[in-house]
Amino acid sequence: MKKKTKWILGLSLGIPILLVVSLLLVLRWSSPNPEADLTAIEVKELPGVWEQETETVVPDVVDLSGETQLEEISIPPLTIETFDLPIAGTLVLIGSGKPFGEEEFELGLEGDEVFLRSSGKFWFKALIATITLKFKQVLQMDSQLRPKSLASTFDAPLGFGRNIQADFADGLAIVRSGDTVEEYPVDLKRAYVLGTFGTYAVIPLLYELRGYEGEASFDTLVFGGPPNRENDEETDGLPETRITRIDDTTIRFGDRELAVSQYEISGDMGTMTLFARGIEMLGLLAGDDEESLFVYRADYFEDGFVVGN
Repeated sequence: MKKKTKWILGLSLGIPILLVVSLLLVLRWSSPNPEADLTAIEVKELPGVWEQETETVVPDVVDLSGETQLEEISIPPLTIETFDLPIAGTLVLIGSGKPFGEEEFELGLEGDEVFLRSSGKFWFKALIATITLKFKQVLQMDSQLRPKSLASTFDAPLGFGRNIQADFADGLAIVRSGDTVEEYPVDLKRAYVLGTFGTYAVIPLLYELRGYEGEASFDTLVFGGPPNRENDEETDGLPETRITRIDDTTIRFGDRELAVSQYEISGDMGTMTLFARGIEMLGLLAGDDEESLFVYRADYFEDGFVVGN
C-alpha cells in the first residue's frame, strides 16, 4: 500500500519528478511556512437536513372495498438539473499526518454544461526551504458529465511551472503541454478526468446522475504527474478506475456524528475510500498507519474527522 499511496500523491499533485528534484537542488534559502494559511479557512455549519433522520413514506390508496393498495409511483429519469448545484468547499491535504496543501473548488452548472473550478497550492519542505506550487484548474463537462475540456496552470518557482490544455471530442483527447501535442483515443461515455484532488468531487454526482449500482468502471485520463506505475512495464490503454458504492458508515468530529456514504475507488492507481453526503464529497482516505493520505473538507470540519467507532 505504501507504493500505491505514493503513486496516488504523485498523480494528484501534477508535478513531474524532474521538476521536484531540480527545485530541491537549487533552493537553499529559507521560505515562509504556508501551513499557517490553513487557519484562515472559514468553517460553515453543516446543512441542517444532514443531521435529521428521514423516513420514506409510501402513500396508500384505499379503494371502495376497504382493501389497501400500494400506489404505483413513476420516478422520472434523473437529469443534472435534479441536483442541488453549485457545491463549493475547501480541501485540506494531509500526508502521513502533516499538511502539504489545500484546494478550493466549486462544482456548478452553467446552461447545459457542468464545470469544476479549483485553485490552491501544494508545499514541500526540503532541508531549510519550503517549495510552494500554486495551481488553477477548470474542467468542463456536458450534462452527462462527459469531459469537454480541461485547463490547468501550475506556477512553480524559478520558471518550473507548466500549463496543460486538453480538449475532448469525436472519441479523442487532444492534450497540449508546452510545445507538445498528444492524442489519445477515448470513449467519452466512460471517461473520468483526474487532475488535482478537487476532481474527486465529481465522483458522487457522476455515480448518482447515471444511476449506477454496484461497480462502475472508467478509463482514467490523468493530467499531471509522471506515468509511472508499480513497475516500469508499458501497458496498453488508459488506466482503469473502478468506483463501488459500499456500506454507509459514520464519521465523528468533535462531539458529533454524521452518517455518510462510502465509495471505494480502486484500479491501476491504488485504492482509496471517498466519503460523501448526497453528492457532496467530504473526504478521501488511503494508505495505512505507516504512510497515509487524508483529504477532508476543512470548510465543514475544522480539524478533520474520524471514521467509524
